[in-house]
Amino acid sequence: MSWLDTLEDIRKKDFSKVPVAQRDKYARDVINMASYGCAVVAVSPIPFSDAVLSLPMQSAMVMTVGHLYGRKVTQADAKSLIVELGAVAGAGMLARQGIKALLPMVGALLTVPAAFAMNWAIGRVAMEYFKDPAMPREQLRKVYKTARDEGAKLFSKERFDAFRRSRTVAAAPEAPGEPKPTPKAQAKEPAQKKQPAPKLSKVEKLVTRDFEAKLSAHPEVRASVPGLIHLDLTGAGGGQWTADLTRAKGFVAKGLSGSPRLTVRCTADDFGALLKGRKDPQLAVLAGELELVPMDLDLVGKLAPLFG
Repeated sequence: MSWLDTLEDIRKKDFSKVPVAQRDKYARDVINMASYGCAVVAVSPIPFSDAVLSLPMQSAMVMTVGHLYGRKVTQADAKSLIVELGAVAGAGMLARQGIKALLPMVGALLTVPAAFAMNWAIGRVAMEYFKDPAMPREQLRKVYKTARDEGAKLFSKERFDAFRRSRTVAAAPEAPGEPKPTPKAQAKEPAQKKQPAPKLSKVEKLVTRDFEAKLSAHPEVRASVPGLIHLDLTGAGGGQWTADLTRAKGFVAKGLSGSPRLTVRCTADDFGALLKGRKDPQLAVLAGELELVPMDLDLVGKLAPLFG
C-alpha cells in the first residue's frame, strides 16, 4: 500500500467518536507522510515542477485532514484552500524556484527541507482551520510561520531517504468501534489470493489487446518514444512483455527482448488501473507504485495518452 492509498483508506473510516487528541495525532501522521512526498518531488531540477506535482498530493492531505475532523472536503475545495494558503507561502516558494534555475540539480536538493517545511506548515494550518473555520486569517498566518519553523526542525535526511526507497507505508489507523476481521476470516484470506489463472488471463488481455490498441491509436506517442519498452508486471497475474514502438503494427510480444528505451515496472493491478485511467502515471511514479528505468518524468508525460 502506497502512502496515497493509505490516505484514501483513512477517508473511508469513521472518526466521529475518536477523541480530538487522537485525531490530532492521526492528522500529524498524515501531514508527515504528505510532506515527505512533496519533498521527494522537490528533487526535480525543473523550476516550478514541484509546485505543479505537489498540488494533487497536498489536496489528498487536506481532504484527509478534513475528514479526520468531520469536514467533507472535495478535491476542488482542497485545491482552493491550498492556493489560498499559497499566498502566505508564495515568497518562500518563489525563492526555491530561483535556486533551481541557478543550480539545477544541487539547487533542487537544497529545496528538499524547505519543501517539507512548507508542506508541514500548510498541513498544520489545515488542522487549525478544520477545527475552527472561523479562525481569523491573520491567526492562520501566525500558525503557518510557527509550523514552518517546526517543520524545518522535524525534517530528517535519514527518514527522507527511507521514504524514497520505501514502496509502502503502515496501514491506516483503525477508528474505535470499527469491526475487526475475525480469525476465521483472516485464515481464509491466503486461500482467496491463490487464483492466478483468471488474473493472468485478464492481464494478458490488457497487454496484448488493450495496450496494443492504445499504441495503435496513438502514433504520436510511438514517434516521440521510438524503440523498445519492457513491461515487467509483478504480483498475481504478472508477466513480462516487450513493446516495439518502431513497428507499424503488432507492437507487443511475450517476454523481454532487445535493449529497451524504457523499462516499466509495477504490479499487474496497478498497470490495469493506469491503462484505464484510474491512476495518474506521474503520481504513481511519485508514490512508488510505478518504477521507470531510467527515471524520466518527461518521458512519463509523453506516454500519458496511453493511460486513460
